[in-house]
Amino acid sequence: MKILDEVIYMENQNIPQDILSEARYNITENYIYEYKDLLPELADDLQKTIEETMAATLKMAVDEAIATVRRETPAFKDIPFEQLKDNKDFQQVLKEYMLKNPPAPPTAELLKSIIPKKHIKPNTKLANTIAKNLVNDTELELIVSNRNAKKEVTTKVMLNYENKNVQLISQVKFTPYDREVYDGVTSLYEAGNNVILPSMVYRAMNGLTETEYIKPEALLKIKESIDKSRFIKTVIDYTDEAKLYNQKIDKTIYEGYLLACNKIIVESGGTRQEAYRLLDKPILYEYSQLSGQIISVPINLLNTKDTVYSTDEVIVIRGYLLRQIEWMKNEKSHRSTNITYQGVYEELEVTKDFYNDTPYKKKTAKVRGHVKSILESWQAQNYINNFEEYKEGKQIAGVKIHL
Repeated sequence: MKILDEVIYMENQNIPQDILSEARYNITENYIYEYKDLLPELADDLQKTIEETMAATLKMAVDEAIATVRRETPAFKDIPFEQLKDNKDFQQVLKEYMLKNPPAPPTAELLKSIIPKKHIKPNTKLANTIAKNLVNDTELELIVSNRNAKKEVTTKVMLNYENKNVQLISQVKFTPYDREVYDGVTSLYEAGNNVILPSMVYRAMNGLTETEYIKPEALLKIKESIDKSRFIKTVIDYTDEAKLYNQKIDKTIYEGYLLACNKIIVESGGTRQEAYRLLDKPILYEYSQLSGQIISVPINLLNTKDTVYSTDEVIVIRGYLLRQIEWMKNEKSHRSTNITYQGVYEELEVTKDFYNDTPYKKKTAKVRGHVKSILESWQAQNYINNFEEYKEGKQIAGVKIHL
């Protein structure tokens, strides 16, 4: 539904002025006070930011209220909105709903943010395998040299979860979705953001640049993922790699957390907002810069809403396809331009061990549909020239990319 300016600003829409006044009071008094103490370096810009975001936030709140009232009230459901605007009964129900559900102050937009123009993905052996049960408190050796290298080069890695306040039933898994969240944080950091919000991360993961509405459950997953990375202790002994660039080095070790950051929690006026202050460069990104193994693509490639909605599954598939295609585009790579569907299934952990025969067929068909929809979007954006499915025997095995 179109968000109408007059719904908020014109008196004949009967949006109670006390609601707008209360929202303004909460924002200008309570929230500036809270953030001034917590984030003094941002305090000078808060008032201006509030003025710029007030209208958009209230528009969104009223728009959601209108949609809810129409959905939950059968008498209004099928009446065009243009007619409802002058309906006294509708105005009264909307007024009562708004009084019970006043617009929340837009604390989520108070922090200055720099929208990234590039999506950054660390592309080392560690970054590409971290989602395969590496978080288990056991030292592992990753072979990072090429197959044809004269001497094998290894990097030692130990990852373990160190949140003593969480009782673990099983080992913590860093999932492919967690990796996409991590890349979203990395992209924001590279763009110049040191304080980030879950909403900023979600938008960076999906190529969104406006104040699009994000479902609470999506933001909760982002927060859970960031919190997980905050507590994964990381030790990377990359001495062998470092010696490739400087023979004088005797030992080089990174030790820290996947994300070195503090959580900021603000509660005021019955609402709660969480933000994260990055204390250092994301460790996987810093490590990947050693060898220049970094993927950087225009952020708009992540916005595939023209062909497919960004579910968690689509986000993971999109990240996987980006890594495969960027590998193909690397001048030093001799990689095939085929992407197997089996590789996508494995990334999503879609196996016959978890599905019976019929559900497995339905699930894999859905995944293949997502792959083609994403590639259609990229073809329209001229990231690839074309693509086509290919067979092995009588079975469709994957897609061939025409760069």
